[in-house]
Amino acid sequence: MTIRLKHYIPAAAWLLVITGLSVTPGMQLPKFDLFSTDKLGHLAGYGLLTALLLWGYYRSNGFRAGWRTGLLIFAFASGYGCLMEFVQGAFIPGRFYEVDDMIANAAGAALVWLLAGTRLFR
Repeated sequence: MTIRLKHYIPAAAWLLVITGLSVTPGMQLPKFDLFSTDKLGHLAGYGLLTALLLWGYYRSNGFRAGWRTGLLIFAFASGYGCLMEFVQGAFIPGRFYEVDDMIANAAGAALVWLLAGTRLFR
């Protein structure tokens, strides 16, 4: 299996967008609300990251990711979401570490991973 990096360019570009948005200073107040517009944005952002990674895998290898590869992609997207929350809380003025953002990130990644395993995504 050879990895063709050009197929992952959209995912890498989106990862840069997510990183840029995550490290931009802002004035936010932490609150727990899983169904706010902010949380839906997290869900969509990390769902899109997962979709682009799965698409890159498919384009690179010529076949859909199996459950193990899908699990790794889900873990990467979710883990990166957690990392960005830690970075925000520790290093970015006016930004906070929010557990509910991490939940929304993982939910978006999981939703797309689950849809990728169904006929709806094929």
